[in-house]
Amino acid sequence: MRYILFIIISIFLATLTYGQEKPADNITDTSDLSNLSIEELSKMKSRYAATDMEKTINLAIEAASRKPLTMRKSPSIITVITEEEIERSGARDLMQVLSLIPGMEFNVDVEGVIGLSFRGLWANEGKISLQINGMEVNEIAYASLQFGSHYQVSQIKKIEIIRGPGSAIYGGCAEYAVINIITQKGEDMRGAAVNASLGNAGATYSRQDIGLSAGNKINELSYSFSGMLARAQRSNGTYTDVYNNSYQMPGNADLKANYFNVALKYKELSVQFIYDNYQTSTRDNILGIMSKPYPLDFLSCMTQIKYNKQLNKKLQLLLKLDHKYSEPWAFAGQAEHIDSDYLAYGMKANTYKANVAILWDPLYWMNINCGVDAYNDRGHRTMDEVFRTDSTNTVSYMNYAPFTQVLMKTPYANITVGARYDISTAFGSAFNPRLGVTKKAGIFNFKLLYASSFRAPAIESIQYGVDNMKLKPERSVTFEFEASAKLRKDMYFSVNFFDVTTTDAIRYFVKTDSVITGFRDGYRNSDRKIGSQGFELEYRYKSSWGFINLAYSFYTIRNKDVDDANSVPGHRSMTLGTAQNKLALMSSINIGRKMYISPSVNFLDRRFGYSCVDSNDNGILAAYKPQLVLNVYIGSNSLVKNCSFGIGITNITDEHIIYPQAYNSLHAPLPGMGRDFFLKVNYKLPFNSRHKDQ
Repeated sequence: MRYILFIIISIFLATLTYGQEKPADNITDTSDLSNLSIEELSKMKSRYAATDMEKTINLAIEAASRKPLTMRKSPSIITVITEEEIERSGARDLMQVLSLIPGMEFNVDVEGVIGLSFRGLWANEGKISLQINGMEVNEIAYASLQFGSHYQVSQIKKIEIIRGPGSAIYGGCAEYAVINIITQKGEDMRGAAVNASLGNAGATYSRQDIGLSAGNKINELSYSFSGMLARAQRSNGTYTDVYNNSYQMPGNADLKANYFNVALKYKELSVQFIYDNYQTSTRDNILGIMSKPYPLDFLSCMTQIKYNKQLNKKLQLLLKLDHKYSEPWAFAGQAEHIDSDYLAYGMKANTYKANVAILWDPLYWMNINCGVDAYNDRGHRTMDEVFRTDSTNTVSYMNYAPFTQVLMKTPYANITVGARYDISTAFGSAFNPRLGVTKKAGIFNFKLLYASSFRAPAIESIQYGVDNMKLKPERSVTFEFEASAKLRKDMYFSVNFFDVTTTDAIRYFVKTDSVITGFRDGYRNSDRKIGSQGFELEYRYKSSWGFINLAYSFYTIRNKDVDDANSVPGHRSMTLGTAQNKLALMSSINIGRKMYISPSVNFLDRRFGYSCVDSNDNGILAAYKPQLVLNVYIGSNSLVKNCSFGIGITNITDEHIIYPQAYNSLHAPLPGMGRDFFLKVNYKLPFNSRHKDQ
């Protein structure tokens, strides 16, 4: 806690030092004209021009409601990360960006894969939906995500994050949160660009990548392309398994990313294609280490065709067709005899999805969004294998989901009422209602939110059900309250409280649990209601000298139940692998007119996990000390024409970064990267301005 108090005090001292201007008694929000009365509009003068902070908090957000609303009016707890913030942070991959988000934490899964926890709950398998321009990228077999030198960040326009459920709109994987990455379009690029980065961490490289992008808009045709080739090391440290066997990570935990994104838009019709080939190597396996590293690959190809037609002033038609092809967790080779428990795995999966929606404004104060989703998940086992439950090499599951949402602007508050009803051949049906009330009062804004959400079992969750037990959908109920204030035209603060309760949680129980629970290994619905409570703070200050973003989060499970998969014996308020207190600071200070320096801090409080076993193979609980990671990046956008570049150091103090496992599977913590020196360069070649659209 001393670290937290010191950092908070330092931030407010910096704010007072650089922000010496009188706070306004009655601040008029000039960047969102819908907040202004006729009298205010008539009196508005140039001195009321919107500040950069006002523009940030009033960006149009679609992730929370499909209808563009500002961050404060959206019926969800929202964090927006802008292109400028990503660039100035020096971030080289999505994992570094998401580490700044309240409540989000990274943990090891198995076989060297890093996944997400959220608000103290393991969320990697189908509980968080990661989208790129609205296309969900979770792999199909387990609905999981993989982080670390993976997704391209150099062409991101902004990231919209719903810190809370999104099932009423998206279904599927949006149980706890939604992360929507919005990339630059042709009209944003207006040219071509080449970007590269090089990193070194002692005796090995940390990351090397090169990217290319191009795009433009000519009349009504917009096109864009972006691609990246990257290779990296997961860590330059030493991994030690629960049996006290060790190996050096460099050369044994390689990461490679081959990614490109192509988009075309002509009038109302748009097409997008994403190729994502993420190649990893693993030596840590499930419990004990192996004699050598083996490849573990994740391939996805995604296509979306969208037709968005404004039929008249009040009626809009949206049609979407999506196809996703996935080959996740793939290992086609033959392990050495000494590593015989590492088995070949191959699965080819497809998701076909169709969406029809109508957006209707029957009255000036009302918007109705309704439609239907339908998708088909198909899985095919390769290498003469069959699915465990169906005893066949091919399975197929259908899901149909009508949905509706009504937004109403009343004199008292803005009200959102919605629901989604999923009907599945795999698990039956699930009803997910949603209610949101938002109210603006002067500089203050309030949100009261309720949402029911669910996680549909993924293909392999169904197939690895314990004793062929039919899984139920995992259901969660979330209550949230947020109060925010625009303290000045350049300063914003918010605090939100949350309560999450999950019923029928889909858990993978390993053989080490069977002694306690009586179940053999596999997926089953937990017989306990689990969940967490807590609060999250965000403070943003942005002025001519730079900006400060401060985020703090706290969770507890003291008033919730917990099962054996996540419990910390002797510590009733915590879950495995996650820190109750997290603080993240991102700041950037201008050095003259052409340079800037961006220090950042990431603090995680004490965590618990299993790092070794006793003579009977029972896990021995370990406590890990708090982790404080300091970074700095120095860059310029205008020192050289059309070129931005910078140098940085991550983990300045060479802190021993670890990723504990967030559930009881006896996987020892995976080490992260030590001190890392890196260089980033981005060169842009603008296209001829005569091609600007009319």
